[in-house]
Amino acid sequence: MKRVTLLKLSLINFRGHKDLSIDFGEKTEIAGDNKKGKSTVFDAFVWLLFGKDQFDRKDYEITPIIEGNKLNRLDSEVCATIDTGRESLTLKRVLHPKWVRRRGTSEEVFDGYETLYWVNDVPKKAGEYKSIIDAIIDETVFKLITHASAFLALNWQKQREFLFQIAGTASDHEIASSDPRFAELLEMLNGKKLKDIKDELRATKKRLNDELERINPRIDQTSRLMPANRDFEMIEKQLKIVNDQIREVDDQIADRSKSIRSQYEDIQAKQGEINSLKTKQREILNNATNQAHQDAFAANQQRNELSNQFTTATRKLDSAINEVDESKRSLAILHQKAENKSKELEQLREDWVKENAKEYTAQAGCLICPIFKTECGDPAAKGKHSEAQQAAETAFFEAKERKLNQINQEGANKKDELQSMEGRIKDAEKYLKEAEQKLATAQSEHEALKLKIVEMPIAQPKQVVASELQEWNELEKSINEIHESISNVKAVETADLQEKKKELNATRDDLLKNLADRDLILKHESEIQKLQDEAKKLAQQIADIENTEFTINDFNKLKIEECDRRINGLFKIVRFQLFDKTLDGNEFETCIPTNKAGVPISVTNSAERINAGLDIINTLSGFYNVSAPIFCDNSESVNEYINAGSQMVFLKVTKDKELTISTK
Repeated sequence: MKRVTLLKLSLINFRGHKDLSIDFGEKTEIAGDNKKGKSTVFDAFVWLLFGKDQFDRKDYEITPIIEGNKLNRLDSEVCATIDTGRESLTLKRVLHPKWVRRRGTSEEVFDGYETLYWVNDVPKKAGEYKSIIDAIIDETVFKLITHASAFLALNWQKQREFLFQIAGTASDHEIASSDPRFAELLEMLNGKKLKDIKDELRATKKRLNDELERINPRIDQTSRLMPANRDFEMIEKQLKIVNDQIREVDDQIADRSKSIRSQYEDIQAKQGEINSLKTKQREILNNATNQAHQDAFAANQQRNELSNQFTTATRKLDSAINEVDESKRSLAILHQKAENKSKELEQLREDWVKENAKEYTAQAGCLICPIFKTECGDPAAKGKHSEAQQAAETAFFEAKERKLNQINQEGANKKDELQSMEGRIKDAEKYLKEAEQKLATAQSEHEALKLKIVEMPIAQPKQVVASELQEWNELEKSINEIHESISNVKAVETADLQEKKKELNATRDDLLKNLADRDLILKHESEIQKLQDEAKKLAQQIADIENTEFTINDFNKLKIEECDRRINGLFKIVRFQLFDKTLDGNEFETCIPTNKAGVPISVTNSAERINAGLDIINTLSGFYNVSAPIFCDNSESVNEYINAGSQMVFLKVTKDKELTISTK
């Protein structure tokens, strides 16, 4: 078994500990009064490995508070030496506060924390450090085997998961061999999980129950809608009598209808003649209207041509205006450039006069010795001084001549440019004059066309009035004569027979309505029978599902009993209740740690809870094949510990005002 042993642990500025160093033995006792930092030792060890405290809180309240302020400049450091069974490692984690000075400010401000890592005094990156820790021990396993109450603090589903993982479970086929019902259950699974089948059955049963609950209201509603029974034979006899009477009335109406049909056909023929005459009237009116539009179009033809000429003249006028404006802008720019060139020439003339007026001024006096402050008497020095004066004068006049030549050259260039600019100005003035002449011509043509259009108004089509057309009036006279002949036809009356037939039809409708209740009753009775059959079918399906659920529960119970036997055989003092019952007797899964007497560990005393936790740790360490230091908090409540087989650290409450540490 791999054995992880804590040899030494040091804390610097970690929560309440400014500087604490502990050497650990096989059994180490850390004692002191409450709030002296006993539990902090375990938190520091967990934080060193995983960056969290024992309650999984990441970097939680690590930085010590100094004068009410957590934002100080102190590093919080935890360092430990551990033996992994193969090697000894020194691990160190530091929480370092970052203080930075923002641009434009003189004071440093807090900018968060960074975590630094070392292994055997070699700096490591976070990923490298984590890989080394993971190689030593898994985080989840570490938490379960280093704290006596860690496993008991898990929810019952997680506890069951770990227990089944440790003890293993009997195969479904092994369980099924004890009962033929279970073999059928396995065939139904067909690779699915038992939980999935249970969920499917539960969902199906709920759906079937919902459907079953909806059937009885539907039966009641159908019964309420069912009409009352009547003497349907008597209704059929009455219906036959009424139908005979209706046929007699129809025969009488048919005789009169022959005369009506003859009149109708004659009237339809005359109506067709009227429609034909009205069509001719519309054609006459349309022809007159079209001719009026054609006359107006012909009259407007000359004006349309004049309008097109006016549009063309308008475009020419706009173009001429734009050309004049552009010529004026170009001429103004050229005048400005010529004026600038003239100013530049004038400036060059002034520069030439100033430069030409400059005179050479030689340095007066003789050479004076800088040490003795007297006139230098060295002939060689005087000669060199004279040569230097002559050279300076020559250089002055040469520079002056170069400058004057440069100004003259620039002046000649500027003068040429000005002459060229004046030529361009003349061309631009000529172009502007031509453009203004074009504009005047375009304005004259535009105005003349405008006057012609005003003098020539738009011709409107002549309004056509139907009553003023001779052919239309003749047709209208013929139409009125035909209308008069139609109005003189005397109609054949069938109102009395129609009224009698209406009364007989109403009587027949009432009888048919009453007779229809028979079919409605049969339909409702059939619907009720169908719903009752469906209810029986649903009830049978629900019963089949419940039988399957009973089989699954029996299978689960047998499987859990087998798991219970395997699991509880792994512990010395702890037992796990994996199955319980509701008040109405239904069994359900659970996980309740108890002692051998069946009392839940959660309600036992502190000593029994701690020893129960150590018993669980022994089993977990054996399964994962690794042990690590076990931290027992509240150890003052335990007189005798079970043998854990791991390094033990006892955190004990005493009256001591400072921590006391003892090892064995």
